Amino acid sequence: MNLILEEVNNNLKHVKFGCRPFNHWIFNKVFTVKIADNLSNIPLRLPRIEQHYGRRESYNSSRIFLNTDTCKTYPIFRDVVNVLSNQEIIKQIGKICGVNLSNKKLRVEYTLDSGGFWLEPHRNIKEKLLTFIVYLSNKPSSDTWGTVLFDRDLNPYCRMPYKLNFGFMFIPGNDTWHGFPKQKIRDVRKSLVINYVTEDWRNIHELATS
Repeated sequence: MNLILEEVNNNLKHVKFGCRPFNHWIFNKVFTVKIADNLSNIPLRLPRIEQHYGRRESYNSSRIFLNTDTCKTYPIFRDVVNVLSNQEIIKQIGKICGVNLSNKKLRVEYTLDSGGFWLEPHRNIKEKLLTFIVYLSNKPSSDTWGTVLFDRDLNPYCRMPYKLNFGFMFIPGNDTWHGFPKQKIRDVRKSLVINYVTEDWRNIHELATS
């Protein structure tokens, strides 16, 4: 684990800052190659979603939380939680974006998006102190799978590059509009959505335990 932490720590040092349409930080690599590959290839069942409403709650069945139960089933989830729960990693992430994340709760979800999946422009709730998204698929058709950032008038401003182990993060705020416009996803768009949340987070089953 020490070697994994060392490599992730080094990856996080290679950060690029963007201020438009809102402050965000991007990383060409986040995890080790082995962890990223294992996450990408983990055999998870793809749920069947009949109707796509563009709302987060309509895709609950395609989200798997890295909690105590799933970490027992999939050891790779435990490795990820151990990395993201490490105090040095937390301190480094907080220093990059200027947020104190000490003693905050870790919430990580593995997403499986396919078919007509889309998300309307939205902002994250204030209980999420940080959002860090890491992409996990490595498919020829994935070029257009990146999250789209919108300006204050909800005009598309840019699309994040989608590639295996690429990550970007931002501090949720009044202007942090993001989403995923409608398109036909062939294959499965996989991602990790990482949040450090406030102490009063109600959905305990969503939280990771180190």
